[in-house]
Amino acid sequence: VVSLFIVSSLLCPTSNCDAMSCRTCLVLLTLAITSAEDTAAGNLRGASKEDVRDALGVTELPDAKGLPDIPGPYKEVPSDADAEKPTPAMMEWRSKVPNATQGSLGSLVSSKAWQDYQFCNLHQTGFFCDGTTRIRCCKLEDGAAGYAKCGSTAKSSTCTDEPEPSKQKSLALASTGHSGWRSSSFCRSHHVGIYCYNQRNVLCCNDGGRIVECKSSRTGKWCIDNRVV
Repeated sequence: VVSLFIVSSLLCPTSNCDAMSCRTCLVLLTLAITSAEDTAAGNLRGASKEDVRDALGVTELPDAKGLPDIPGPYKEVPSDADAEKPTPAMMEWRSKVPNATQGSLGSLVSSKAWQDYQFCNLHQTGFFCDGTTRIRCCKLEDGAAGYAKCGSTAKSSTCTDEPEPSKQKSLALASTGHSGWRSSSFCRSHHVGIYCYNQRNVLCCNDGGRIVECKSSRTGKWCIDNRVV
């Protein structure tokens, strides 16, 4: 409104035009601005959610709670197209997770962490929404190992009605902004998530359509030979 007043004052100085011509000037100026806004919005109209997020430079951060994701190798992976329409998690799925046996990994972590780790064994290959977290599940190459979480996105726009996921904050990242984020061949070959890699916990983020390494620890808790143990 202020900008419109300033522009109209420049275009319609009282000394040079009468009230009627100034009103006409304001109407034409308003129509021009409205048309420009509609054109800009139309450029994104009809685009996929992924295209819109990339165009807006949206950042996707991994869900860093619990045990790390498994980096592979995988025997079966979900289609990337399914990432835009993840399936809701089973109702009361936690009650379906069997108790951990004594001396196993599950006996060393909290009950919730163990249940989270078993999520994909229940749901199998695909993308799923567990609350506002989108979870990617893959079948491991070792058939005896079953299924595992192979990526995750915290507060995903596909699992929540939040209009601007890029403004969400994650406790997983100690600093704000993209300082220290870097290109990584490992992250480019994986999805958003936190993985065991070279005995480190590596966080991979979506930085406006590019999967980059956004944080890593020198030592990865639970990580030996790129596996969660």
